[in-house]
Amino acid sequence: MIAGIRRLAGIEPAGPTRPPVRRSIVTDPSLQDLAAVQAACRGWAVMWSRWRRAYTAFAACTTGPVIVDDPDPMRLVQRCRAIEAAAT
Repeated sequence: MIAGIRRLAGIEPAGPTRPPVRRSIVTDPSLQDLAAVQAACRGWAVMWSRWRRAYTAFAACTTGPVIVDDPDPMRLVQRCRAIEAAAT
């Protein structure tokens, strides 16, 4: 877009332009998927963050506040279990 504006203004681009970064789109989980993650993470309050496109888990099983974010539900469960194991 900037390169197009520079061309219209008669200014040459400063260097080669790079293609835009393409990111994979993470779809919203179903209610059943979210319930399964919540059931696997007992002692945690799990929610889906539409803005961050990731699961967010709030610890209720630790002495201090712990928040874990991850778009992959399996990694979130693993991270929650590792934190629980370290807390005991």
